[in-house]
Amino acid sequence: MTHFIQSQRPLALSKSKAIDQQLIKMIVKEYHPFSIVEDSEFRKLINMLSPTYIIPSRKTVSNSLLPQMYESVVQKVRTQLQNVSAVCLTCDGWTSRNNQSFFAVTAHFIDPENDIKLESVLLGCRSFPLSHTADNISEFMKDTVAEWRLSDRISAVVTDNASNMKSAIDKCNWRRLSCFAHTINLIVHNGIEVIESIVDKVKDIVSFFKRSSHGLAKLQEMQKQTDSPILKLKQDCPTRWNSTYDMLDRFLKIKEPIIATLAILNYSQINPLTPNDWIILEKSKDLLKIFYDITTEISAEKYITISKELIFVNALQKYTKRFINDVTLPQEVLNMAAILNKQLFIRFGRLEDDVLVAQSTLLDPRFKKHGFIDARKCNTAISELREKLQSIRTVQDALPQQTSASSTAPIPNESSDIWKEFDQTVTNVIGGHNTGAAGIIELDKYLNEALINRHDNPLLWWSERKKIYPRMYELVKRRLCLMATSVPCERLFSKAGQVVTDRRSRLESKKISQILFLNHNM
Repeated sequence: MTHFIQSQRPLALSKSKAIDQQLIKMIVKEYHPFSIVEDSEFRKLINMLSPTYIIPSRKTVSNSLLPQMYESVVQKVRTQLQNVSAVCLTCDGWTSRNNQSFFAVTAHFIDPENDIKLESVLLGCRSFPLSHTADNISEFMKDTVAEWRLSDRISAVVTDNASNMKSAIDKCNWRRLSCFAHTINLIVHNGIEVIESIVDKVKDIVSFFKRSSHGLAKLQEMQKQTDSPILKLKQDCPTRWNSTYDMLDRFLKIKEPIIATLAILNYSQINPLTPNDWIILEKSKDLLKIFYDITTEISAEKYITISKELIFVNALQKYTKRFINDVTLPQEVLNMAAILNKQLFIRFGRLEDDVLVAQSTLLDPRFKKHGFIDARKCNTAISELREKLQSIRTVQDALPQQTSASSTAPIPNESSDIWKEFDQTVTNVIGGHNTGAAGIIELDKYLNEALINRHDNPLLWWSERKKIYPRMYELVKRRLCLMATSVPCERLFSKAGQVVTDRRSRLESKKISQILFLNHNM
């Protein structure tokens, strides 16, 4: 009787809804198709875990449960953005394997509820069937921002260097930042052109092992015989940053097995590398390593990156100059270093003049003045920051000034001319009446404080001192939320590639947008 009662006891409604929500979360976070609810083995598993749970049909999951959760998360994101002072946007376009065009916008900000780290949300990744003209992109951006009621809180928008993207943000009358990682990628590709013929040889060899199962088996066998790490070769992709470096790095790690395997196979269609080619590749990889490391670090999404740009450019310039001055290097590597250094100057030569980058560097307690190369430009940035702080008003500034107890004491008769000038000066300073002077005092005090450790969290430092520097903190929320790259959109499109697969090739664009929104924001 006990067994009968327990087996037939209906599942509580709250428990059933909780399982439904977890089911949707599993589908959107782990990239499962909706049809998983119809798979016999999945149904058996659920039945073993909860015999009285009624598994929803595929249509119920797609047309009811998914939209319900989508609306719920939309409201959660709206609530999260409600009290945010400023946001930085990143945007980019993507085309699915079904040849559907999408456009994505992400928002990054310092959350008042948790102001010790950067937060990011996906505002939308939606179908974009129109041509990618500046007018169409700008209208899409304006509509998205208006929908989320962020029109008056845009600090800047980060995009790649495409002319249509630049023009679109200009049409929106927003400040724009070029994606640092994308610019680095362009610089590296310009430099690699010097050794393009050698890189093409590497590509051909990698392609051979990718398409020849016999050749790949021989390579793996040779790796075992030479006690080399068992690694797969990587092919570069023009649209993926750092992919050329990854290809060369992996190629050089298994250099001996590759040489031995090619010698055994003796394929006439393969153009082998000469000893000098191998030397050029090794030195080129050493030259490109710092570009790889900087691209990786600058692409962080949860940490402050905008303030590192000046330091990274300085490091790249000094690093490439070291190679230029090393006469022992092959001429091809010297030429590459010279091109990289020249491109750095062309693309980043005026970076210290960028108000957003300069002020963000000064407001990072890890760097301040030490992030600058040119002392004059640093002084200019401080002057601009001082002027900006003079215009900032805090909540306290709007409150009526309290009269101190001492002011109620009787004042002896005095000539008005004796204290007139002094009283006027003091009135403008005491009690915060002169907010401009208060902002200047905050900045001077801040700049005289010691730098914090490079590994410390600057947002934590500011969170602990926001009452000491109330005006500066208002500006911090507008500057340190800025992204150095548009990588968040790139990562989103990597996820999108896992959503639109062969098993999900019939997904409607609206469903794709909802899945990506939930995947990013849940």
